[in-house]
Amino acid sequence: MEPRSFLISFFTAIFLIDHATCQVGLQPGQFNLATGRKVVATATCGEGIGHPEMYCKLTGANLERGDQQQRVGHEKYFIVQGQICDYCDATSSDQSHPAENAIDGTERWWQSPPLSRGGQFMEVNLTIDFNQVIF
Repeated sequence: MEPRSFLISFFTAIFLIDHATCQVGLQPGQFNLATGRKVVATATCGEGIGHPEMYCKLTGANLERGDQQQRVGHEKYFIVQGQICDYCDATSSDQSHPAENAIDGTERWWQSPPLSRGGQFMEVNLTIDFNQVIF
C-alpha cells in the first residue's frame, strides 16, 4: 500500500470511529479539569460572619402570584424589592454555598458574599489547585 493511500485509509477509519462515538471530527471528548481538585475562594456568602446572610439573585422575580415567600422544588426563597433572595448559612448543609460547590458537578453552587457586606466583595477570586509544580 502506498503512503498516501495508507494515510487516507487511516484518517477515514479515525473519522468513522469518531463518528460512531458521536464525536465531531478529530476532537477528543470534553471533560472537567477541575473535578476532584481543591478550590478556595477569597470570600463566600455566609462564611466568617457567625450568622446567616441574605443574598439576592440578579434576576428579577415574577410577582404575578403576589406571594412574598415562594417555593420552587425544594428551594424556598423570598422576594425583596422584586429580587429573588435567600439566606446563606455556613452551618447548614441546605443553605451553605462553599467554593467546592462550583466544581462538584451537581446543581449546588458557590455564592459570593452580597455587596451589602462591603464594596471589597465586588472582586472575589476562586482558585483551583491543579498541583502543578513551577520551576
